[in-house]
Amino acid sequence: MKLSFILFLSFAVLLGSCSKSFLDKNPPDQLSSANFWKTQADADQALTSIYSYLIQGYNYTSSTNTGQGWGSGTPYWETMTDNAYSGAFGTMATGDIEPTTGTIQSDAYNTPYKAIQDCNVFLANITRIPLDQTTLNRYIGEARFIRGYYYFLLEQLYGDVVLSLRPLGKDSASYKLPRTPKAVVIDSIFADLNFAAANLPNTAYTGHVVRGTALGYLVKLDLTLQRWSDAAAAAQTIMTEGKFSLYTGGYRGLFLKPGQNNNPEIMFSGRYQIPNAYSPADYLYTYSSSFQPVSYLVNDYECTDGLPISSSPLYKAATPYNNRDPRLLATILTPGVLYKGGIPFVPAQLGASAGFLNKKGVDSTRATVIGTQSDQDWVYLRYADVLLMYAEAQNEAGGPSPDVYSAVNAVRARAGVNMPPLPGGISQDSMRIRIRHERRIELALEGQRYFDLKRWRLDRVIIPTIKDPSGAFRTFPLRDTLWPVPQAEMDLARTYNNPAFTQTPGY
Repeated sequence: MKLSFILFLSFAVLLGSCSKSFLDKNPPDQLSSANFWKTQADADQALTSIYSYLIQGYNYTSSTNTGQGWGSGTPYWETMTDNAYSGAFGTMATGDIEPTTGTIQSDAYNTPYKAIQDCNVFLANITRIPLDQTTLNRYIGEARFIRGYYYFLLEQLYGDVVLSLRPLGKDSASYKLPRTPKAVVIDSIFADLNFAAANLPNTAYTGHVVRGTALGYLVKLDLTLQRWSDAAAAAQTIMTEGKFSLYTGGYRGLFLKPGQNNNPEIMFSGRYQIPNAYSPADYLYTYSSSFQPVSYLVNDYECTDGLPISSSPLYKAATPYNNRDPRLLATILTPGVLYKGGIPFVPAQLGASAGFLNKKGVDSTRATVIGTQSDQDWVYLRYADVLLMYAEAQNEAGGPSPDVYSAVNAVRARAGVNMPPLPGGISQDSMRIRIRHERRIELALEGQRYFDLKRWRLDRVIIPTIKDPSGAFRTFPLRDTLWPVPQAEMDLARTYNNPAFTQTPGY
């Protein structure tokens, strides 16, 4: 149970547009009082604070921000896979996770519950504002989507979690909630996402979630449950309604301004706007070696003939990054490539023992980025992901139909990539391997790989085969398929005599 958070609300902490006088008049625990929830401007202000959770992340300018794993720090999830390496999540990656581990182990519990609490406060009060029914349902839909989004993260990581659809307070009932069975939590997520899909505008994404955003996460949820036909149908709806398309301005431009402005491929993102909301992405991934892509990922990029480096005649060991899938050099900073205003990248000079740095979502051409305010949005869902999810679901439901080929080949042939189409006549099993490969390459370093491995049940297979730059192999105890809740929560449960709140089995 998120006992430590129910003692306060966090709207005011995150409302950067609020003046000091506003905070004085409306302390966090009184946002539901008569001083607030009167006008549509109040609703917009509260909704803005909810969206701000999407850009919390590693920011060296503020000690109040959550650590790596959020906002522009989302790529750190990749370090728990065969895509990247980091000392920051070393304990998590090597199978030594405990209730006291901290970092992402506790942040992944605490941050979603803060957002969920704010969503519940919003939903409990939004009807006090005079709005027409369509507008009201849109506001409710946005808050319910974000609540469902964070519960989806929680249930993937922790399984059974506390489910509350009302604001928690200081009453006994709030202190003594149990962990709710995962199946019930999933039903609640479906309800939230379905309401959002039915009531949000069916338009392109411009910063507020829309119908396509909700449908996209319904696809993701269905895939985790292996509900293949439902996942394919939801993805097909997005494709048929035609509000999104693959970006034609180049793969790299998806992750940099101004290419992200009015981008038809982006369906959900954390939006940064300097000077009030910015990230250290350019500094973090260009100057810092705390996040390093690894050779397991680099070697998986095909040559431009569509063959792996192990069999392509285009691959030359002396020039290993030539004639490769263009997404490689758009995603990963390889040795010798110019960066920081024209300096060749030499891994040893930065302590990049894995030999590579992240380039996706990074303007690595800047000569000086220390203190630079980066405004690249962090993309959580895009149309290419929908196409690949559709292909996966359709292949699992009925095999490699022409529609499956079409979806995968559209991603491979996207502007600026132009990889050859998949060969015809492959089996369902072979297509499954191809789709999983394409997901790894297309979505590399976007924070997706860890959750893909979990739902494919390959985490326990692949992770123990990874050898880190330190020379140590990783491990994956099966208990790590679900994480322990933070020890602080267990301590609070005992303090308030809540025996129904139990630790994850195995910890």
